[in-house]
Parts: sequence; C-alpha cells; structure tokens
Amino acid sequence: MTKSEQLNQLFDEWENEVPEYEGKFIKDGINNEDLYLKAKTKILFLTKEPNNPKQEAGDFREWWKEGLKYTFSHRLAEWSYGILNDFPEYEQMWHDKEGFKNAIFHVAFMNVKKIGGKGQSNYTEMEKHLLQNKKWLLKQIEIINPEIIITGLTWKKLRNLLFDTVEWKSSGYNIAIGRYENSKVIDFYHPSARNAAAASYSLLGNVISSKKFEEL
Repeated sequence: MTKSEQLNQLFDEWENEVPEYEGKFIKDGINNEDLYLKAKTKILFLTKEPNNPKQEAGDFREWWKEGLKYTFSHRLAEWSYGILNDFPEYEQMWHDKEGFKNAIFHVAFMNVKKIGGKGQSNYTEMEKHLLQNKKWLLKQIEIINPEIIITGLTWKKLRNLLFDTVEWKSSGYNIAIGRYENSKVIDFYHPSARNAAAASYSLLGNVISSKKFEEL
C-alpha cells in the first residue's frame, strides 16, 4: 500500500470509531505522494482544526489543488518554499511564482481535530479532541514519517500532551525544538498568526539553520 492508501484506511477506521466525526471528517496528509517522497526534506505541518463552521466533510489534499487562499495557506507555502530551497531572501520567492505555488505539494499537512471549527479555537475543545485522537494522530505521523514536524498548536500544553516523550530545548531564537522518533520538531507559530510574513519566514530559517537544531 502507498502512504496515501494507508492514510485513507486509517481515516475510515478513525471516522468509524468517533461518532462525532461521522459524515463530517476532514481528511489531510501527504498533499502529493510522489513529490513528497522526492523532496530534499520531508516536512509535516501540524495545526489545530479546519476553519469550517458548517462541519462539512472534505479533504485538504484536494482543496490545495484549488489554489492558495487566505493567510493560512500562503504562510504554509512560504515556509515550505523556504525549507525546500534553503531559505533564499524572502522577496526572491516572488521571482519563482511557479515554485512558490507548487511548494505546498511537496509537503504533508494535518490537523489535530478532524471536523471543522470556527476561526477562533477553544482550548478546552482542542484538548478534548487531542486526547480523543492521540493514538490516531501518532499513527498518522508514523505513516507520513517526516524528517521535520512544524507545529502550530498555539498552546504548549497541547504540544506536550501529544508529544509527551519529547525533551524540549531552546533553539536560541525563543522557539522550542525537540526530537520525536525520527523527526525533529519545531514548536512554531500558527500559520494564521498575525506576524509579519517576512519575519516569520526569516525566523524559521534561523531556527532550522541553528547549530542546536542541527544537533538534535
């Protein structure tokens, strides 16, 4: 089975086990398996929940094909492009419009909560879904098998509940880093956070190129 086939099987079992998710499950994972497996660095972005108040079922792997929309997807594309291209100057990215647009297809993406929520996440609700989904989330990460995981979970407690074996360290840039299984993990901003785009791009580049990150 391919990784995408394994993920689809996992999602079917997951939805069947959680009554709240039936008919509302939003799939995610490897956006393009061929490109992901060929990427120089295998990257997974891990965020909280889809902004989908109507709680309609869907699949991010298909939605990305519709193009980049809103701040959320543009930040993910920028960070993906930076990692995959050794972080050229931020403004140089716009001279490679095709590469920027396609960067999202070289990475993986997943949410903790698999049904839609509102624009503003609620901690209690997120903790409930993380604890309920923990075994499934860790299995999804295992299938994706990334080299770098970049979290945008907002709350440290969520991060610690999911990655309860990780010993977090300072990167030297006020961003925590650690190792989970075969992956280096960066506890970063949520892609929709109101930070200057060039600043978050440069910060991520500094963390990844730092000696402390390389030594993980």
